[in-house]
Amino acid sequence: MSPRFHAAGTDVLLDEFDFSGVTSSVDLAIENPTPDVTAFADADQTFVEGKPNFTVTVNGFHSVASPDYEGEMFTDLTSESRRLGVYPEGAANGNFGWEGRTNIGQDAIPTERNAAILVNVTWQGNQPIVESQVGYVNTAVGSSANGTKYEFGAIAAAETLVGVLRLLAAPGGAGSNDCIVTVQSDADSGAGGETTRLTFATLNQVSVALHEVVEAAGAVTDTWWRVVVTISGGGTRTFNLIVVFGKRKT
Repeated sequence: MSPRFHAAGTDVLLDEFDFSGVTSSVDLAIENPTPDVTAFADADQTFVEGKPNFTVTVNGFHSVASPDYEGEMFTDLTSESRRLGVYPEGAANGNFGWEGRTNIGQDAIPTERNAAILVNVTWQGNQPIVESQVGYVNTAVGSSANGTKYEFGAIAAAETLVGVLRLLAAPGGAGSNDCIVTVQSDADSGAGGETTRLTFATLNQVSVALHEVVEAAGAVTDTWWRVVVTISGGGTRTFNLIVVFGKRKT
């Protein structure tokens, strides 16, 4: 499967950075190769299902301003295990996308005379990609909140529940506050009966822009999911958050 997205509606998140505003197109290729395991004495050629993998190519424009696409991405380009998120309809509440742990594949900055400076980067992942849904987005959450419940579906025994939290900037405001983010599941859309499945590390007034990935093994038969944010303390801190949950084949 090789979908292609135009950046006018596609959000691209890399670790705790949002590069959506400087991308022009995104190519996502998901592959499951079938290696040849034919033995010499076999009558017919034989294949076996291989390990799923994916590649993501992001095409964008050179930018030394916020969000500093060129500066950040090419400073840390060779870092391993960068968390890449692609959301064709934008990283807004309820939207679906893909998340994956990636390493750099290749990069290129093609430049012609009297032309824009382009920045094209390809990442590759050597494990199944995460099918994800955006559970909670708030640029300045300052009080406890329950996110909307979404019918994302159950997590099978052969799948892993994955949550990704992105704090896009250091907390604003003043004083001391703790921010605890959890992902809960439920058997239905009604209130009550929720079970906490994932808990992220506590954020507070000294936190900086960061991302965290937490996982839990299936199976989970609940089909409804939500993100819960709990704020405590006497300060006025606000937190710029994007939180997603998803599942990956084990």
